[in-house]
Amino acid sequence: MVNFLSIIISNPQIKYEEYFEIIRDFRKGGLNPTNYDEFIATVRILPPISKITPSDFDVFNKFNLSDISEEDFKSIRTELHKRVIEKSKKCWHPEAGPSTCSLEPNGIIKVSAAHSIQNNGVLSQIADNGHVTSLYDLELADFKGKTIGRNLASMFWGFCNKHDSVFRPIEVEKYVGSEIQNFLFAYRGFVVGSHKKIEVSNIMDFGQQTHNDIINNKKIFDEAILNQNYGVIKTYTIELPAFYSIAVSSSFYLDFDFEGNPIPHSDERMEYLFLSVFPDQNKTYVLISYFEQDENLYGNLGNQLAKRNNYVSDISILIAAHCENVYFNPTYYNAFIKKFVPYLSKLLFQTQFDFARVNDEGEIIDPISLTLPSYLDNPFEINFFWY
Repeated sequence: MVNFLSIIISNPQIKYEEYFEIIRDFRKGGLNPTNYDEFIATVRILPPISKITPSDFDVFNKFNLSDISEEDFKSIRTELHKRVIEKSKKCWHPEAGPSTCSLEPNGIIKVSAAHSIQNNGVLSQIADNGHVTSLYDLELADFKGKTIGRNLASMFWGFCNKHDSVFRPIEVEKYVGSEIQNFLFAYRGFVVGSHKKIEVSNIMDFGQQTHNDIINNKKIFDEAILNQNYGVIKTYTIELPAFYSIAVSSSFYLDFDFEGNPIPHSDERMEYLFLSVFPDQNKTYVLISYFEQDENLYGNLGNQLAKRNNYVSDISILIAAHCENVYFNPTYYNAFIKKFVPYLSKLLFQTQFDFARVNDEGEIIDPISLTLPSYLDNPFEINFFWY
């Protein structure tokens, strides 16, 4: 069996045709436009993953397939990343549409590259010679500490030029902790996190629930923007008394609180936390936000954090376990953060991956989570805030 065929049996969530189309277009592994349709038809009639055997792959012998080199596979992953970004471009504003958005000459909505972390207000403050270092490399799906120009950092294609102006109160105005500013930081964390999930959903099947979660949480934000009801977001603000060269904008959910108590989520929508971290002059702000209607789940987190009085560790573990959209000053990263990379991979495995059995119909059953109730105690002693 050639190595790229193993993709289809390694993970039932992978939308393997997206990979195979690029392999065909690159004419690698023996695939090309001439034999592709027959090849993909053969793939589709393979037995379910739970029943597949090595002999089932004998039907591919007629295609004279061959292994793909590691270098070629990297190129395929890079192209895949480009294609899913292109497919996912959209304006997230509640009033988005052909009559309200900036348009291309052909009438299509003109979606621009937006920064999920302020370029001039935040990234410029932590950059070295115009460069910052990411915690997580989305293209390679690994903790690689990729250093890039700040103009390219934290970019996503989520708003047209006109509607990107919704963020003006946090882009050009000094942070004063106003209701609208806290709302917009949470909103941006939600949009960038959800947009990335939609990008990944082009190559991974997360099920309909993920899309429902995004749709239902977006409705709350949309109504708040249209009605200027920014109080729907509640924010617990922490001021660390030093300038730390880190910036974060993200959204996620917690299965457990800081006392190890399980957090019971609803089936209607996943209740998210929204986390923003940014330095300003001689301090660093940490904003932990949630919807007012989710206060029964997250309202006690602030009290728990204050009681523990270990903000540096607690914020670090939230970022390490749950956030991808994280950037550092390159020198700061190399001096203080790089050494934690081996632990970050282990932590991601424990907190973000669930396992399950697959039945004879290929359906996922009996999911198992490896997340320990005590993981927020930071067993790896990860620290993103030094000196």
